[in-house]
Amino acid sequence: MKGFLLGLLVAGLAFGGYLAWQHMQSATSPAAAKAPDAGAATAGKRTRRRPRGARRVARGPAAGDGFVAPESEAEPARLSAADLRSVAMGDDLSTPDVLRLDMSNDQELAELSQDQIDERFRSQEGAILECIARARPDLETYVPGRVTIKFRIQRAGTVRGVRVEAPVVLQRNGLFGCIKGVVGRLRFPSAGTSQIVTYPFTLS
Repeated sequence: MKGFLLGLLVAGLAFGGYLAWQHMQSATSPAAAKAPDAGAATAGKRTRRRPRGARRVARGPAAGDGFVAPESEAEPARLSAADLRSVAMGDDLSTPDVLRLDMSNDQELAELSQDQIDERFRSQEGAILECIARARPDLETYVPGRVTIKFRIQRAGTVRGVRVEAPVVLQRNGLFGCIKGVVGRLRFPSAGTSQIVTYPFTLS
């Protein structure tokens, strides 16, 4: 009889302990369940708070330009066949030069040599290359073809008439006006006749 009562007492204590353990588990489960939900909600809010393209807009000031560059500015320009077509702008050099009535002094002067012309032209070659560089759409875009400069040297050594043949994309950006200003300032020795000279530049 004593053994039966002792067994019943142990069983009661074990059952009471099991109920107490179940109560403690049910009290902590909601808090544990809420923690992942709160984290998920926070993560969801962080994702929605970050707008698309934020890095792209912030790159403009970092580059030191002082403005937000368009997305396509870093890419080379796309040139069509019409942009690359070569066109000539300037004066008509096929007309004969104006003759003076008094040519007594001119008869004693010889025609300018190519070395004499090259010497004066090379002094402004850097300025002409700068004109070509400024007429390009940008530094990355490759413009094939060539720029051909033709001008007339008068007997007095001044330049009268300038013609520039180049791709349309360069002419559109003011190439002819820039080169005409440079070539028009050239001064050559006096000669017995006027001369038309041509200088081609290959684009690279």
